[in-house]
Amino acid sequence: MVDKFRPGYPRYAALLSTHPSFHNFRAFKRLRLRLLLAKQDEIAVLENRLDEIDAAEQRDLFLGCMRRDVNIDRQNVLQSIKLAVSEYDGMIAQYRGITSLPASSKREVQNLQHWIDGTGSIDRTESSYLMYSSDLVNIAGSGDTSTEYAEAAAEECVYWLETLLARIFPEIRIGRLRVTEDSNVLLLGPVLQKVCGVITITIVALVILVPTIVLLGIASPAGRVVASVLSGVFFLSMISFLTQARTIEIFAVGAR
Repeated sequence: MVDKFRPGYPRYAALLSTHPSFHNFRAFKRLRLRLLLAKQDEIAVLENRLDEIDAAEQRDLFLGCMRRDVNIDRQNVLQSIKLAVSEYDGMIAQYRGITSLPASSKREVQNLQHWIDGTGSIDRTESSYLMYSSDLVNIAGSGDTSTEYAEAAAEECVYWLETLLARIFPEIRIGRLRVTEDSNVLLLGPVLQKVCGVITITIVALVILVPTIVLLGIASPAGRVVASVLSGVFFLSMISFLTQARTIEIFAVGAR
């Protein structure tokens, strides 16, 4: 339970750990690119320096045989280039890794901001990272979009049910369905998360089976063709809506 931790970062970290959708952090893309530009220019300067040393070399033997090259300046520059290029490659790989992460969900970021505003547990300056919506990524990676939709709908239902019960029967609470009693956040517990998974599977099964059942009731060949086309379009549209599949992956499913 989140509530057993002391207010502040202990409870905030516990809250973030309850669901992957809360693992949102800044990517610092602008700063990463600034560092990449600086490192790129550093390598370009070293490249020019190496060309100058080669052009001023008096002995062709040193340029054609590294084992006999005793030019200390050239060796030092090559070592500097080796280190700089290695760092440059690492920075590019890290940037590609960061930019491949999915963007943070606006809804979950708003939930976190609402919790912080409601509890006052985290300093506003230190929680201001949530304001950089265009620079936030989810470090847990892409989740199951269809399950997220189901959980979002369930959370809304729980919220309105709690509100209704609080007005009619103030003594009744359904907090056991949540991971925290904190009124500033509504996060489903394991029971409702499993229910959402069952609902998602049921919807997927209906999307697959209903078109087949409809086709059984159509006798006309032309009607079957039209129904097949419409069901195919509907099926692929649902895949695009409920998942994070790329266009090429959707085409691959359609080809089957």
